[in-house]
Amino acid sequence: RCEHGFTLMELLVVIAIIGFLVSIGYPMLRRSMVRAKLLGEVNMIQQAASVARINAIKQSGRVTLKILDDDALQEGGVVAAWVDRNEDGVNNEPADDQVGRWIVKNGFSLAPDSGNDLFQLGGTNNRGMVFLPTGTTIVNSAGNIGVGQGAVLVGDDRLNSIRLLIRGGSGTITKEMWNPYEEVWSEDLRFWRY
Repeated sequence: RCEHGFTLMELLVVIAIIGFLVSIGYPMLRRSMVRAKLLGEVNMIQQAASVARINAIKQSGRVTLKILDDDALQEGGVVAAWVDRNEDGVNNEPADDQVGRWIVKNGFSLAPDSGNDLFQLGGTNNRGMVFLPTGTTIVNSAGNIGVGQGAVLVGDDRLNSIRLLIRGGSGTITKEMWNPYEEVWSEDLRFWRY
């Protein structure tokens, strides 16, 4: 007699194995998606700073990068950079050449870091940084050229928070994640909430 196909027992074993593999893999996939989404927003802000700095050097002009509106927690938002021709810290379209606009997606927040306020732009409450033609960065609230630091907090709806600490002068950006267990900022990005 010739047998074709699979027995019911063989099919049930295969389905059980596939179910087991999915039950292990899905939570890991979900976790990696949470990390990737938040880090994508963080990296976008880092990219905006790099583009602004390169344009300041390339165009031999002052480039302003606005990160925060009204120096307050904001859901989503726009990070914008422009060549600040009159050096007033305000985006005067069309007189100021636009360098770029980066959209922060809904579900993510930008917030000031009270211990590391960013530079106040013009006569507004907007906060950000200014790149000089040499590439030097003005980033702290005092407006000192080449010294100090400022920071912005990027968070998600799961209470994960990453601080972008920006050094005055070089414009170097360090990523730090909030460690809820020790209540400190850590350069080790491993304290995720899912």
